[in-house]
This record gives sequence, structure tokens and C-alpha cells, in this order.
Amino acid sequence: MSGSPVLYEVRERVALITLNRPERLNAMNRAMSDALRDTWRRFRDDRDAWVAIITGAGERAFCAGADVRELADRAGPPAEPFVAVDMDPTLESGFDVFKPIIAAINGHCLGIGLTVALAADFRIAAESARFGWVFVHRGLVPDTAAGTWLLSRIVGLQNAAYLLYSGEIISATRALDIGYVHEVVPDAELLERSLAFAHEVSRGSPLAIAETKRLLYQSLTRDPMDHLADSTATITRLFASEDFREGVRAFLEHRDPEWKGR
Repeated sequence: MSGSPVLYEVRERVALITLNRPERLNAMNRAMSDALRDTWRRFRDDRDAWVAIITGAGERAFCAGADVRELADRAGPPAEPFVAVDMDPTLESGFDVFKPIIAAINGHCLGIGLTVALAADFRIAAESARFGWVFVHRGLVPDTAAGTWLLSRIVGLQNAAYLLYSGEIISATRALDIGYVHEVVPDAELLERSLAFAHEVSRGSPLAIAETKRLLYQSLTRDPMDHLADSTATITRLFASEDFREGVRAFLEHRDPEWKGR
């Protein structure tokens, strides 16, 4: 593949987002970071895309981390990180893309690649996938709070500490054992399974799923009573939606609903 460092294609309501620098193991440079930021915005605003899959071009890597050659050119003060991605699920980003996202992880997933994968709600790994939080071996800390704050909530504090301190590269099986990935599949089945999974998690009303995702992630940092008030207000809004009326009609008529997303 050639052309844009990030590719975007919609297949039956599923946006397929591909990191596209296979000759560099899809390593993140400034051009890819900027393109990925724009792609997340495109997905957020695309009414024809209800769920996204992000993967890497080629068979060798999802994303092998930051492009070390470009990092070397930027070493020394002032250090301006080029790998910040608006979609990273951190406190700073505000969890502002409220559609399901799946990372289909093929090959190496290292450094910033792990942060990109943490932007997903689900991570499905090929059997050959390998994961490594190698920041300390480059004299760095994880590039966003996703590498510390969110990782510890996914895999537990002790597992997160070991992965971050040691920088050990672990197998897909080990990543599944600690809860970093949702599922491990044979390499040849990764995209097919990810597409099937995308349809599984987007069968409901896209409006209701978006509000559910918003409430889920915002619950991590909110006062419980504030969150309860927001949840109640959200239910009230959804009662007035076309999707709610369609969901009730479809249930009573014993048919699949035809969602409008409004």
C-alpha cells in the first residue's frame, strides 16, 4: 500500500482505519499522527459509520511505536511530543468519540502503538501479536495518561507497574491473561473476526450506544450523584428519540429495528 499514512474505508457501517506505513512497521511520525487525528474526527462526524476498526497495514506490525529516526531529529529541548492523538482515552481528551472502536492488532504493538490501541473499547489480537511498553528503554515515560492512568484500570496496578517498569515484550496469550486484549484469534482470521465483532457491538441504537459510551467513560472520574443525575437526564432525552420509538415498535412487531441514530 502507498499514499496516505492513514487509510479510511467504510464497509456496511464499519469504518476500517488502517495505519499505513508498512515499510516502517507503521511507526508513528508527525504525518501519521496528524492524519490519525483527522481520521478520528472524520469517523466521529461520519453518520454512515457506526463503529470503527483500527489496524496496521501489512503482517508485521500494528504500530511499532514512534519513528525513532524522527525522534532522534527532535531530541533535546524544547521537547515537543508529536504523538499525541485526540482520540486517546485520557482525561485530557474528554472521551469525545462516542462510537464503539475496536483495535485489530497484528504483529508488533509497541510504545505509542499501545496508546493508540488503548483508544479502542476492545482489542482483538492475532496470535502473532506482541506487546511492549518500551518507553523507559528510550528514556521516556508513556506519551499520554492512557499509558499509566488507564492501563492500570484495565490490567490492574501490579501488572501495569511490571509492564511499564520492565518494558518486557509479551505475547498475545499473556496480554489476554491480564485483560489487555479481549480476544486472541488466528492471524488469518483477525480482520474477519474483527468485522463480525464490530457488527455484534453495534446492533443496538447508535444513539443509545453513543450515550452509553459517554456515560461509561465519564463515570471513571465523576462524583456518583452527578453521574446519576446525568444518567437520568439522558434517559429522558432518549425517550423522545426516534430510535426509542422504533425500538419499541420493532419489539412489539417481532422484527429487527431500523435505526436512524436520532
